[in-house]
Amino acid sequence: MKERLRELTGALNKLYITYRKYFLQQSQSVGLYVGQPQVLAFVRSHPGCTQTEIAADLGVSTASIAFSTKRLQNAGYLMKQVNHLNMRCNKLYVTREGEEVLDRFADIFDDMNQSLFDGFTPAEMDQLFNFVDRVSANIEKNNFGGTTE
Repeated sequence: MKERLRELTGALNKLYITYRKYFLQQSQSVGLYVGQPQVLAFVRSHPGCTQTEIAADLGVSTASIAFSTKRLQNAGYLMKQVNHLNMRCNKLYVTREGEEVLDRFADIFDDMNQSLFDGFTPAEMDQLFNFVDRVSANIEKNNFGGTTE
């Protein structure tokens, strides 16, 4: 049983690495770097948000978000506006160019997801989702993610 579990976790790890590699290639094909699609998507869903809010939602450092947002600004995908109630706090908004790149990325991502599950029946997809959800719950229950409460 231990050997089978090692094989299964190895297969999951290989799936993760392969998926991440393809995801990164597709991100770069539209001019985005690691993590930037998620940052842009969050800002689009939360116009006027702050870097701190993005960092909290994505579970990364504010320094990492500051770097990403600066790059996204330089690329013309994000704009900052000074919050007149708190001059040290900037509000973020997606530009028209940012909207366009997000839409192109979404189309690529949708195609990628469609190809991932090619040949799966709806019942098989439901079953797979259930399995993945259970594994995720076990990770959280056993604190494998490294978070503390």
